[in-house]
Amino acid sequence: MSDPKRVLMVAGKMHFGGLETMLMNFFRYADREKIMFDFMLNYKEPGAFDGEILSLGGKIHIMPRLFLKNLIIYTYEVFKFFKKHKNEYEIVHGNLTSAGIIYLAAARFYGVKTRIIHAHVTDVRPDFKGLVERLMMFPLRFCADYYFACSDAAARFCFGKNITKKKNYKLIKNGIDAVLFKFSPEIREKKRAETGLSGKFVIGHIGRFEAEKNHGFLLKAFFELQKKDESAHLLLIGSGSLRDDILTQIDSLGLTDKVTILDNRTDINELMQAMDVFVLPSLHEGLPVVGVEAQAAGLKCFISDAVTTETDITGLVSFLPINDPGLWADEINKAKGYTRTDTSGLIRRAGYDIREVAAWLTRFYSGEETL
Repeated sequence: MSDPKRVLMVAGKMHFGGLETMLMNFFRYADREKIMFDFMLNYKEPGAFDGEILSLGGKIHIMPRLFLKNLIIYTYEVFKFFKKHKNEYEIVHGNLTSAGIIYLAAARFYGVKTRIIHAHVTDVRPDFKGLVERLMMFPLRFCADYYFACSDAAARFCFGKNITKKKNYKLIKNGIDAVLFKFSPEIREKKRAETGLSGKFVIGHIGRFEAEKNHGFLLKAFFELQKKDESAHLLLIGSGSLRDDILTQIDSLGLTDKVTILDNRTDINELMQAMDVFVLPSLHEGLPVVGVEAQAAGLKCFISDAVTTETDITGLVSFLPINDPGLWADEINKAKGYTRTDTSGLIRRAGYDIREVAAWLTRFYSGEETL
């Protein structure tokens, strides 16, 4: 049997996050006798998934982290990489849109046959760095062979408003293993007992402690909610640079006994069982994997109206404005007592089954199927 075709996945750091979880789902469920994923990353610190990547047979290549001040160094190293590996990769699948113009240009120069750019965001930070990212995204619409996106909204933001009409565009749904998230009363009671959440009305959120996740607003909304229901408890799962700031805000609002924070976990599917509702007040998202997972777990979801409506797969999602914490409190409070059911089948039937998504990617990479 011949060796599998190696696909070079370009990303940042393989930590716990929506994009990274999606890439690992692709890797786990692809036919690895036909396709093998290697990763070109730009962080020196080990990522949460590095060990699994290596155990599955993948390789990890580290580039310098991209900053404006080392743009020349990053470009030099990327071109040097493709020169060294020019006969190793036929396919580059880029997920780092801010640097896409650089590594796609290098891939083209050294003869990589298939160059893919994949959109995952619908906005960038409203500062100078965000402006630079926008400018670097503009040439992407001219330098790839294929354009993938997690949502049409993400595609239009990254590649222009007409991209979804083009023949080389493909919507790649953020597939999950819905069976893992299927509602289970037994797992629910077990995890609630383990985390000290039994008897509480648990509002769950999963996301990095970074500005775009909008934790400050979430705390304001929860502050209003706990006035209405003393059993309300906020469960935050994640890590990030703003964690200490969030802890300070929790203390200043007098919510220390009402909030539980857990670091990144590998049992997210079970922790979702312990929740009563799921909240995601993000400033922007492409199409959040965690939102798909929460719906597969049968949770009522309250999501920022800045997030694409494509996220609502099951009818369980309410989109709310992120300028009215009182409204969030009112709407979440109405969800108390909602009877959860098994909605995992709805996720699969909507095309979010990772097995189907990974099988299509395997066929596409292998040349067995085209767009």
